[in-house]
Amino acid sequence: MTSPETLSNWSGTVTFRPSRILRPRTLDELREVVAASTKVRAIGTAHSFNLIADTSGDLVSVGGLPPEIVIHPAASTVSVGAGVRYGELAGPLHEAGYALRNLGSLPHISIAGACATGTHGSGAGNGSLATAVAGIEFVTATGDVAQLTRADAAFAGAAVSLGGLGIVTRMTLDIVPTYEIEQIVYDDLPTNALLADFDDIMDSAYSVSVFTDWRAERSNQVWQKSLVGARAEPPRAAVRADGPRHPLPGVSAESCTEQDGVAGPWHMRLPHFRLEFTPSSGDEIQTEYFVARADAVAALRALEPLA
Repeated sequence: MTSPETLSNWSGTVTFRPSRILRPRTLDELREVVAASTKVRAIGTAHSFNLIADTSGDLVSVGGLPPEIVIHPAASTVSVGAGVRYGELAGPLHEAGYALRNLGSLPHISIAGACATGTHGSGAGNGSLATAVAGIEFVTATGDVAQLTRADAAFAGAAVSLGGLGIVTRMTLDIVPTYEIEQIVYDDLPTNALLADFDDIMDSAYSVSVFTDWRAERSNQVWQKSLVGARAEPPRAAVRADGPRHPLPGVSAESCTEQDGVAGPWHMRLPHFRLEFTPSSGDEIQTEYFVARADAVAALRALEPLA
């Protein structure tokens, strides 16, 4: 179960240096590992751009645990192995007539990792990925298996635990009937228009993302993802893209999900990127912060002098 003693994140900008990297294949193996360790952390798909998952003890990957997916129609939930990636869950869900309310820009991230860090998931009315968590199974420091659901008082601190809860082995997520999305990309939104119309722009579609390289008084791109039949209002003063776009200027859009208003299943439009492509072009450093909606414009203004 031991692999080489170093592990890098996707872009190679962060190196984890535990004493051992362990990859248990069964729940019983994981329980033995945790019970025998004096210090242990979990890692998912290594999308981290910081050292939150690093440890001087044992680093445990849950990627080898059983990936079983079980849909519970009566409860409108799905139970899934913690190491399963969102792109791997989405297909079976869609084929069964179900969907998640939200997805991140990358379908490559693990379910437990994304939920534990409270990250990913756009759309003013959708909530981050962690808001879909209805139940958690995890291994405690003693090697015991525990479960929590929304009915438990301790659940509120469990869905986003930053790895401090234990080693999560299974997640139960809320599901909804499957749906279709169409996305349109707009270029060159002036900064003053973004700041003046921020709430309207972010509320204009089911999911909205804005990209900038901070090199001019404008945002490079606005990605609007709308439910089919609920077309979004174009952002004021922006120009509809004349072809497919990648969020990074000058990079081919081959790895991106289909644009230009072509309708498709939720899991083929909500992410910016397609599962079959490598999600990093190398040497990338990303940072993600959540601020209160009312503070968003002030936060953007505070960033401008740093650009």
